[in-house]
Amino acid sequence: MSEILQNLEPLPKSANPDARTPSLRVAFWTLGCRLNQVDTEGIKVAMARQMPIDVVDWQEAADVYILNSCTVTSKADQECRRLARQVKRRHPTARVVVAGCYAQTQPEALAGVQEIDGVIGNTAKENVATWLPQLLAAEAPLMAVEAFEKDVVFDSPVVESFSGRSRAFVKIQDGCDLRCTYCLIWQARGPGRSRPVDDTMEQLARLVDAGFPETILSGVHLGGYGRDLEPRTSLPELLDRCLDRFPELRIRLSSIHPNEVTPELLQLFAEKRNLRPHLHISLQSGSSTVLKRMRRPYRSDRAWQAIQDAAAAAPAFGIGADIIVGFPGETDAEFEETRRMVAELPFSYLHVFRFSPRPGTVAATLEGAVHPETISRRGAILRELAAAKQHEFAEAMIGAKHEVVVESASDRAGWREATTDNYVSVLVPGRDLEAGTVVSVRIAGFQDGRLETSMAGD
Repeated sequence: MSEILQNLEPLPKSANPDARTPSLRVAFWTLGCRLNQVDTEGIKVAMARQMPIDVVDWQEAADVYILNSCTVTSKADQECRRLARQVKRRHPTARVVVAGCYAQTQPEALAGVQEIDGVIGNTAKENVATWLPQLLAAEAPLMAVEAFEKDVVFDSPVVESFSGRSRAFVKIQDGCDLRCTYCLIWQARGPGRSRPVDDTMEQLARLVDAGFPETILSGVHLGGYGRDLEPRTSLPELLDRCLDRFPELRIRLSSIHPNEVTPELLQLFAEKRNLRPHLHISLQSGSSTVLKRMRRPYRSDRAWQAIQDAAAAAPAFGIGADIIVGFPGETDAEFEETRRMVAELPFSYLHVFRFSPRPGTVAATLEGAVHPETISRRGAILRELAAAKQHEFAEAMIGAKHEVVVESASDRAGWREATTDNYVSVLVPGRDLEAGTVVSVRIAGFQDGRLETSMAGD
């Protein structure tokens, strides 16, 4: 991968950063994680500061279409190429740009796609003033992909809006130093680095002023927050400051590793009213031997303890997890360890993924490939268990009061989609409720497979 990056022509350093273009119609599409959502908003901020633009819907006619890509799985890669080809067929004279993680890690794959006019890596995607004028003038596809510097620091613009969203994401950490054997993200996003505390506070203050009732603190390796800062700090220390400074802002965490579910973190869940009682655990497997081959920084006994401790931190605590099935060499006995963990622990939902060999990872070279039919069977077993767990967790909430954030209109007349504090999807009565409204509801029960609520009094 490093040779490929070195052979690609970077952006000319002499490009005029003050270049201006006429007002452009620009459309955006984001694939993948919450960090990508933040990064897309960052690109919009950078563009708006540097040139006049009109942001339009992806389905509308535009001068430039920017697709912020994901490369966690081969399916994400395929979806990126499909979207690029699709929009180019609809608007053949427009410029189509693929930015982000897929562009950073596999630029050669994208450079060969005829419908793509620009490939912009993570190191360059917010440097719009340099690459956009070149993109518009170029006759050949523009390539702007450079390797991350070892001493790269956190850099993300302050944003004040999230298009069409009722809650805001705040990127407080980027990159990763763990290098798990199945993962490309350390290549896609570079070394681990943290957002300074004061900058984080400024970002949160802007979102509070903009009226967002809830925010999600996000990162590639969220639990590694603060290790690179001076003075050194930690996620629980930052979180404590955020919760105290913004007592009316509901704060939720994105994905975290089991070994980072510490007593200090759990104490905050027990004490702070505005910390949402929910964690998403980046688990991947319930087998210690599989975790070792994945090069994960914990074993199954630590994961068991973390999930049990989290469930006891607050009533109806929501716990989700990611699990990979079919990792190279996964035996029936190893899968059974994962199945038993799912069956016995109080998960409220699961995301189950098929192992996807990524070029440039250690796991792609490992022997012992699991047969596709076996992977499908194991995935089906876990998904069936997960569905039962999800229903059981939701059923236990019936009769209880929960705070919810209204999300969007429902396909059921007279109702709105909403998400509870412990991250359960429900329906709330009242079609006139605006997205982002926070209301207290009582969980009424299931109707046609959906969890309905009624407005709760004080």
